Amino acid sequence: MRVLARFAGPNGEISVVEEIATGARFYYEGGVDQSYVLAGGEAGHDYIRLMAALLVNGGDVLLLGCGGGALAGILHRRGRSVTVVDVNPISFELARVFFWMPHNIECITGNMCEFVRAETRTFDAIGIDVGGPYFSYEKVLEPATIACVRGILRDGGRIAINISCEASDDPVPPRIADIFKAEGLDVWMFKENTNGAAEANAVILASAHSEEPPALAAMAEHSGSLARLST
Repeated sequence: MRVLARFAGPNGEISVVEEIATGARFYYEGGVDQSYVLAGGEAGHDYIRLMAALLVNGGDVLLLGCGGGALAGILHRRGRSVTVVDVNPISFELARVFFWMPHNIECITGNMCEFVRAETRTFDAIGIDVGGPYFSYEKVLEPATIACVRGILRDGGRIAINISCEASDDPVPPRIADIFKAEGLDVWMFKENTNGAAEANAVILASAHSEEPPALAAMAEHSGSLARLST
């Protein structure tokens, strides 16, 4: 491994580290893994590939959170119009310079809660992948903000939300999912196979249409377990 760059970030030191044998790169902030991107720009994390599969049918996609820009790059290369919002403008430059994110993706610096409250455009698909040191999902993804996210989702659209879990039975993802369910959405949860690891990711899918279980189950076969929240 070799360090390509170090920067002062709002939540601690940001470092970009490259795996010499493969060219894959990692983005750490305050010691927390923010992104893992394979050489050329494809996502290294399964949960990012899952989110891309869930969002790719949308023509206009809003992504709240940038990181290394792998999700934005995947969707852009598949012909989607992508807008990325992140509170830290450094993320955009890191994603472009070190993680192969295309330069013509629209990038907006701003707080995601303030953005969704003020935004007048609507989107076919919305991805939420925010986090980092000292981050509270329940403080940020509270009911008023989720209602605003729902308000800018077009009829029939999808929202995919990544939650980094501290344990396999972390209660936060179900609580966040319940708030989306209260917005009248069809809500499902993918839980990553931990293979004994202490931390894992849960991806919540909240749809403005009724999902087909076999299609989602096929995705879960490669990404982890799948459950539907009871209505």
